[in-house]
Amino acid sequence: MENKNDILKEILNKIDRKIKEGKIDIAKEVFLFKKLHIEKLLESPDFNIFISSMFTTTGFLSFYILFLLQEKDYFGQEIINEISDRTENCWLPNPGVIYPLLREMKNDGLIDGRWETEGIHPRFVYTITEKGKDQYKKLYNIIKIKFTEFRYITDKIAEELFGK
Repeated sequence: MENKNDILKEILNKIDRKIKEGKIDIAKEVFLFKKLHIEKLLESPDFNIFISSMFTTTGFLSFYILFLLQEKDYFGQEIINEISDRTENCWLPNPGVIYPLLREMKNDGLIDGRWETEGIHPRFVYTITEKGKDQYKKLYNIIKIKFTEFRYITDKIAEELFGK
């Protein structure tokens, strides 16, 4: 069985070949991605591209899920609702993002789960493992520093763009 690095290299090589063959236009793909964010922003005033990008493109989401699971155990939809509530509905996490991430975190041993059959529907409830707690502790200070840098830079840009 191939390891993750070999699989990733193979995928990147395929993408590189398609770019060289002219089958993928990077500029067009980036433009379309950005255009989708701008259109989403215009059609839904609650949607915040900055919050969405922070959670989905930085790896912050898995850290935040570990944070949530230290407070209590959650089932998947509860995690989605909790993030949406805590971002004041500026971002509603897509189940197509959350569930694969939860599965990956479970496979990595950061979280575990159990079926709860009480109530109307059975639910898979996630809990943080000791490995997940250790990972969270290791990342906490790093992300705290990076988050502080991020806030400083965005505050500086906001002041530049919009004044005090």
